[in-house]
Amino acid sequence: MTASRIVLIRYDEIGLKGKNRQFFESALLKNIKEQLKGMEGLRYSTPRGRIFIVLESDQIDTCLRNLARVPGIASMSSGVEVEPDADIIAQMGIDWIAPLLEQKSDLPFCVKTQRSNKKFPISSPDFNYEVGSRIMKQLHDKGLRVDLTHPEFELEVEIGHERTVAFYNRVPGLGGLPVGSSGQVLTLLSGGIDSPVAAFNIIKRGCRSHFIFFDNQAFLGRGGYDKVLRLAKKLNRFQGQGILYVVPFGDLQVSIRDHCNPSNRVVLYRRMMYRIAQELAQRKGYLGLVTGESIGQVASQTLENLAAVSGLCTTSVFRPLIGTDKVDIVQQAKRIETYEISIEPQPDCCSVFMPPRPVTRSKIPDLERDETRYPWKPLMEKALGDIERIELGKVV
Repeated sequence: MTASRIVLIRYDEIGLKGKNRQFFESALLKNIKEQLKGMEGLRYSTPRGRIFIVLESDQIDTCLRNLARVPGIASMSSGVEVEPDADIIAQMGIDWIAPLLEQKSDLPFCVKTQRSNKKFPISSPDFNYEVGSRIMKQLHDKGLRVDLTHPEFELEVEIGHERTVAFYNRVPGLGGLPVGSSGQVLTLLSGGIDSPVAAFNIIKRGCRSHFIFFDNQAFLGRGGYDKVLRLAKKLNRFQGQGILYVVPFGDLQVSIRDHCNPSNRVVLYRRMMYRIAQELAQRKGYLGLVTGESIGQVASQTLENLAAVSGLCTTSVFRPLIGTDKVDIVQQAKRIETYEISIEPQPDCCSVFMPPRPVTRSKIPDLERDETRYPWKPLMEKALGDIERIELGKVV
């Protein structure tokens, strides 16, 4: 018997899409192929509810590492194509389990069979027993025991119409929906912890996120620019084809400083950021703005201040983190590997000319009055005309 190495990919939410299911499956397969571009000799097949990739054994680790960055995948396993024969599969299980028992004296395990080929003559529970009893006969005296509820080692068998695959211990995927299935959005990306996590959450919902960064190198230097570029590239690993737009924001901030009430500065900055982001999104056909705002986290994120900036927009504004605790945001940032970049000491635009007492409950009439005191429209048009556009690449 010649055994092929196979990666089995599962998805869950996509399977609930009814008549639109094929659209989402096609999008996921396209993204998988893009993520694995450069790996030679891969062969794909798509039996219902699954994606199989046949590959060489030395490609397994690279393949699984790259697939862990693809939204839409619920879980994946590396396995071997086998004959649907209890003796053969049991021997394979023994070969996998025996080295583990050399390291520990107690190992709970189980066998789980799924038959998409209902013509196979043995039921799933009976096949579990046939395989499991053979393994126990060889290894029970070495510390192996059956535990159907909390196994540490789970030998799984999928008996399909075209092939049977045996594998163990699933690797979780990102879940969610495949990128590109929900449209394109524009994320207001700062150098902090929150906005990259917000972008990641919206990417997981099938959106391709582009990024806009408000830059003030005259007062802050190039550090913030470089930091945000690295964050955008980190996020682009989960989607590909993202664009970073860098907006020169210094002239607007100086004008706000020179003409407006100091306590309103931060909210006025945010109102201009929203105006510029919305205009760019509408010009590019992006379907919404994404921010990392969370209620009450900083002075600009009180309900009153959020209302003062949101009220400017006719474009949808998405805030994936609006009710999320900071500790949970930090944990997510660590998982997606943006945290260490985000905590590097580099101020963002909103810290420029920071007043001693920024307003926490701004009043829109006061803000509008301030906005009559400086020429925000021509300054906004100049900023839009001077935007730097950076293509982040297909997959970084």
